[in-house]
Amino acid sequence: MLIGSTGMTQAIAASLDLAARITAKIDQGEFTPGTRLSEVALAEELGVSRNTLREAFRVLMRDGLVDHIPNRGVFVHTFTRADVEDLYAYRMFVELSAIRAARTNPDNLKKSLEAMRAAYQRGAAANEVGDWQAVGSANSAFHLAIVDLAGVKRLTEDARKVLALARIGFMATYNVETFHSIYVEMNHQILQFLDAGEFEAAEKYLEQYFEHSREDLSAHLPEN
Repeated sequence: MLIGSTGMTQAIAASLDLAARITAKIDQGEFTPGTRLSEVALAEELGVSRNTLREAFRVLMRDGLVDHIPNRGVFVHTFTRADVEDLYAYRMFVELSAIRAARTNPDNLKKSLEAMRAAYQRGAAANEVGDWQAVGSANSAFHLAIVDLAGVKRLTEDARKVLALARIGFMATYNVETFHSIYVEMNHQILQFLDAGEFEAAEKYLEQYFEHSREDLSAHLPEN
């Protein structure tokens, strides 16, 4: 039976929505690197058909968040050192550019600063009690708010996937419990620079931040 254009559009929308839901679970630390995503169990848990789930898996594979291993199944991507350089090249280009764009859009800056401030506060509170999953999620939210400074919806959607991939990398480190801890106050410093309108200082600080984070992540990934 042929599927009409409306039905096809709805099916695509459903798979994209599901892929976004799974991406959020990865970013929240619910699915860790190397975790096998059981088609049957996950379809039941999320209340979707297995066909929709398979389409969502294809989207996630395209985005580099899951890997399909023949005869074994679908797994959350296992982060490697080769991923690090590509990830940070993207983040440095996008987030530094977003800060530069913020100078000419005061309304968007105000909105993004509110989101950054809320993310920082959540991260600081979680850091105090050692809730490392919440610290990591707050860190992702903080950096997504930096991307939002550009005011480009499509860029934000793309960055959300990249930050989920970054979260996979952070979860793969052998000190996953405390990896994000030192970055909480570094995020605060970026917030202070932007709040004061010191865009050049914020950009320079973030560039140094990324260089440190990139080296930190590479150093803390397991050898194998």
